[in-house]
Amino acid sequence: MLDLEGSLKVFEPISVLQMINLAQASGELRFVTGDNSARIYFDGGNVASAGLASRPLRLGELLIREKRITKKNLDRVLGKKGEGKKLGLLLVEAGVINERELKLAIEEQVKEVIYEVVRWRDGIFSFAQGRKPKAQDIMIDIPLDHLMLEGLKRLDEERQQL
Repeated sequence: MLDLEGSLKVFEPISVLQMINLAQASGELRFVTGDNSARIYFDGGNVASAGLASRPLRLGELLIREKRITKKNLDRVLGKKGEGKKLGLLLVEAGVINERELKLAIEEQVKEVIYEVVRWRDGIFSFAQGRKPKAQDIMIDIPLDHLMLEGLKRLDEERQQL
């Protein structure tokens, strides 16, 4: 059952995010636009987890870009991915990164999801109170106000470049 749903033409993503944050709600917020979608999970109004269907920035690519791992290490660990575990946990188990580095990388991925969603002006959203991500997902706790401010700043910069 959905507790809240609507159109992004009426309620822009930033307004929906603020509403969930102010209500200190916990659950899954889903945005759908064109051929893309995002899921953002909240815990007490703060972002706990997020993902984008188009996956613009995969964890391995992010870690390589930030020079936290090498392509060789990534390929070695990816060879073991058949075990059913997520890449981040496999990287930690293999000693390629530590838990703190994994959490920071996942926070960066979540931020990128929020920054992408803030740009959307067409589509729909829905919120399901109490819905949680998969048990294996690593949970974070990012205050939403910082994410929204950075997202709006990026949006402003994009508009100025046009």
